[in-house]
Amino acid sequence: MLQCGLYELDITPPLGSEMPGYFNTRLADGIKEKLFTQAAYFEDGQNRRIVIISADGAQIPDEVNERVHPAVAKALEMDLAGVLTCATHIHTGGPLFTWADFCHTDTVYMDFLAQRMIDAAVLAQKEKRAVKIGFSRGYDDRLAHYRDFVMADGTYRTNPPIDAEKHPFGAIDPEVGVLRIDTETGEPYGVIVNYACHTDCVGGTEFSSDFPGAMRDTLRKLYGAAFMPVFVNGFFGNLNHVDFEQGTHRVEGYYRSMGRRLAAEASRAMETALLSADIDIGMACETITLPTREPDDALLAWADKIEQDAANQSVVERHYASEAKRIKALGVRKIPLVMQVLKLGDLLVFASPKEMYVEFQLMLKEKSPASRNFCIALANGPCGYVPIRELFQPGIYEARLNGSQLFEDAGYIMVDKLLELAGRL
Repeated sequence: MLQCGLYELDITPPLGSEMPGYFNTRLADGIKEKLFTQAAYFEDGQNRRIVIISADGAQIPDEVNERVHPAVAKALEMDLAGVLTCATHIHTGGPLFTWADFCHTDTVYMDFLAQRMIDAAVLAQKEKRAVKIGFSRGYDDRLAHYRDFVMADGTYRTNPPIDAEKHPFGAIDPEVGVLRIDTETGEPYGVIVNYACHTDCVGGTEFSSDFPGAMRDTLRKLYGAAFMPVFVNGFFGNLNHVDFEQGTHRVEGYYRSMGRRLAAEASRAMETALLSADIDIGMACETITLPTREPDDALLAWADKIEQDAANQSVVERHYASEAKRIKALGVRKIPLVMQVLKLGDLLVFASPKEMYVEFQLMLKEKSPASRNFCIALANGPCGYVPIRELFQPGIYEARLNGSQLFEDAGYIMVDKLLELAGRL
């Protein structure tokens, strides 16, 4: 008999905290919605255990993961490979990384977040009960939009002007993955929703859980205050909420509309899920190391030019010029990446660090040995874009060296490793 426990804890930072996500310093002066970390704990009849911990934040820093993973494994008496942590990637959250002079890590908040994530997992295990679960798919091709374009002159551009002649290089993944969780007696207990889109729909200086929070609030109105909806973001690196072909959605409160629409599709899919308690659990995890890129001579020459004309350059250009010099001084490094696959019956959960491009999600779903799949980005590691080879191009924001330090084949190696791990299960 499968058992599951769900729990959430408030992780809202204090007002006055720096808010990472943009090329300017923002100090929080209000709260649109509280921020939460949520834990979903599963245990099968063979005493195999996994836990998925999702937190409202731009990322989960390595320092937090290195504390949370072993502490949770020890407290829950489970294999370290079964602990998955991930961030929703909101841009209106707490001070979780240092980025130039725009924002700075707050070690006090990181300690607080780490302890809250550990506590949520422990309390989720205490809440465990016999459950039935079922996977289903929803579909929405209007919430997320592809944001890398080929312009009429053959150049590439991220987030181009609305009225420019262009076409998107690729396509989104419209699948809304849903794992419905009911009690043994048939009462709705919770759901895990998996959808790929940047969570950057709010802006400003008030804490907000963005559209995942609005989705959670809507599902609770449908299924009751005790119902526990959990959001895990897909491979969203080159997706966002703005439609650069038809027009923008930069209107007040649009994130709430997104959340309601996502909740409606998740609810529709939930009602078609076939539930079962005869579920086995599996896990496979491996840390790989991949090299970083170095700035080439052309990039360094550009950086020199920008710095020589700094007074007439934008803050963004000055930042990337400075970063090119800094990264050159660091030299080639090896970055550890925790690759993980979890198994819940016939559902495979592919968990990868970084902000993977959606094409890698589509590759995994096509090649997966399972017909039911979740892909979770920003899992067990911090930010950083992982583009496809074809979009390492001038004009592509995610491919700029500071945002994407891994070399061009990194994403393909990461996908291959995930598929290898899946094969073991």
